[in-house]
Amino acid sequence: MIKNLIFDFGNVVISFNPDYMTGCITKEPNEFELLRDAVFNPKTFEQTDKGYITADEHKKIVCKELPKHLHKKAEQILDTWYLNLPVWQGMGELLNDAKRAGYKLFLLSNINIQFSENKHKVEILKLFDGVVLSSEVKHTKPDPVIYNTLLENYDLKANECMFVDDRQQNIDGGEAVGIKGYLFDGDTAKLREFINSAKDLAYRIK
Repeated sequence: MIKNLIFDFGNVVISFNPDYMTGCITKEPNEFELLRDAVFNPKTFEQTDKGYITADEHKKIVCKELPKHLHKKAEQILDTWYLNLPVWQGMGELLNDAKRAGYKLFLLSNINIQFSENKHKVEILKLFDGVVLSSEVKHTKPDPVIYNTLLENYDLKANECMFVDDRQQNIDGGEAVGIKGYLFDGDTAKLREFINSAKDLAYRIK
């Protein structure tokens, strides 16, 4: 029976929205897009997710793409984005209810070094019994190494786990090592209904 629920972070537990995170620092139209596109450049973020570059190196790369007068704001975004992550609608309640029902909760995320170094400041993480981040293990989903790291670190059996992610390739990666997957489409109520109806899940949540 499944008694461990594993969650992705971005756009599952929280909303990862570059527009919102940039807007927490500036709403000036002549600098907003420049800052957003430089700070949240997917190629650079991928390197930080894999732990290949440090937080300081990330700042230097971003600042090279921007005029000097925007460097301070770019650094402010990089230093605070992990504090500007609204919990996904209904997810806080679902996590609390699942924990009360008896499930162990785990986080498995492709996420960068800034988050890793400041995860103790992120309130929602206090609900989780274990956390594995790509920037710490130097492997990203769907690489089997990161799933197996979670299983080994917390002495979990794959057939007793379900993984919730918003990307099919990451669901496939989990299933390749024996972890049941649930592709999250943003509908928390539907996920709750699935947990309460699936025959192989151990507990029902209110």
